Amino acid sequence: MSIVPTNGQQGRVSDPFSLDLWDPVDVLNPFSHGFPFPSFLSSEIFPYLGTQLNCVETPSAHVYKAYLPGVSRDEVIVFIDDDRMLQISTENGNFMSRFKLPENARTDEIQGFTDNGMLVVTIGKDVAQRPNVRDVEITE
Repeated sequence: MSIVPTNGQQGRVSDPFSLDLWDPVDVLNPFSHGFPFPSFLSSEIFPYLGTQLNCVETPSAHVYKAYLPGVSRDEVIVFIDDDRMLQISTENGNFMSRFKLPENARTDEIQGFTDNGMLVVTIGKDVAQRPNVRDVEITE
């Protein structure tokens, strides 16, 4: 314990091992203040900052979900290019994300819909054929 006044704490006893002390490294730590974006960045400056993306593989399809708050169905552009890249973007260019499709993705089986800002894109996939397996009886 220290009774030396620090940081204008006249006459108060302070613990040098307290976690309440100012930490100069914490100011430089990007994980301490709303990583990856500081809290002073608002949705007015970066309107698609709240966008969340998710990719899930089910037994029969690849499902891509994007939460695009405030974006209507008519403002969303979804396409697959010749390099098997799925691109999800907005018409005004404020948001764009690309995904490399796996080899088993069937680009001719694609569906998409929106509901309250949630875009769901479903791409069918080739179901792996089970090899013809037979049991062999082993005799003595």
